Amino acid sequence: MDMLHRENKLFILLFITCSLIFATCKRYKEYNAIEIKTIRKSVLDESQSILGKETYFSIYQMANDSIINWSKNELGLWKYYGNLTDYQLDTVFCTNEKADKIIFSILRRNMVDVSVGDGISYFYGVKIRNTWYFFEGPYMVLPREYYQEDVHTPLSFEKLKQIATYNIYRKYLKKNSQEEWEINDNFFSSFSCDAYNYPFTTQEAWEESWLKLNRQKWEDHRKAHQKAIEEKRKEEIMERYYKSLKK
Repeated sequence: MDMLHRENKLFILLFITCSLIFATCKRYKEYNAIEIKTIRKSVLDESQSILGKETYFSIYQMANDSIINWSKNELGLWKYYGNLTDYQLDTVFCTNEKADKIIFSILRRNMVDVSVGDGISYFYGVKIRNTWYFFEGPYMVLPREYYQEDVHTPLSFEKLKQIATYNIYRKYLKKNSQEEWEINDNFFSSFSCDAYNYPFTTQEAWEESWLKLNRQKWEDHRKAHQKAIEEKRKEEIMERYYKSLKK
C-alpha cells in the first residue's frame, strides 16, 4: 500500500512538473503597455525637438514615398515582395543631435499562407548636402510562435510596433550622470563606418560612399530592367520565327 501511495505521489508530482514546463513553453512574449507608450513618446518628443514637428513629418513622408517608389519600380528585393508582404513605416523614428542621421523601422507582415514568421527591417536616412537619402538595413526575423498561438496569422502592426520599440527605440536614449535623458551615441554605431562597412577618413569620404551606394542601387535596377526588355524582345523574335515556319 505504501509503495502504491508513493507511486501515486510520484505520478502526481511528475504530472505537475510536466504541466508547468508545458505552460512555460507556451508563455508568449508580452510587453508592458505603459513602458512601450512611454518609450515611444520619449523618442518622438526628442526627435521632434531636434527636427521640429513640421520637418519631422516632412522627412517621414519623404522616407515613405521612397519606399513606395522602390516597390513600384521593383527595386532590389522589393521586386520579390509584391503582394507577399503587408508593410508600414513606423511613424516613430530616431534622429541624432546633428539631425543628419535617422533610424526608422519597417514593420513587415508576411501574407504567404505557408509563412510562420514576420519581421522588422532597420531603415536608415542620411542627409548629405541638404538632401535626404534612404537605405534598408538589417532584417529582424520574428517567428510567430514566440508571440501568439496561431502561427499562420501575421502579427498585428500593433505587436510589431511593440517589438520595434523594445528592441530598437529603447536603446536610443539613456540617462546621464544627472539622471537626465540624453541621446545614446552608440545607438548610431551603424553609421560609424561608411556605406560599405569600411572605416572612413573624412566626412567627404563618408558622404561619397553613401552617394555611391545610392547610385549603384539605381544602376543595378536599370541594368536588370534593360536585361528584361532584351530577353522579352528575343522571346518575341523567336515566337515570330516559329510562327513563320508553320506557314
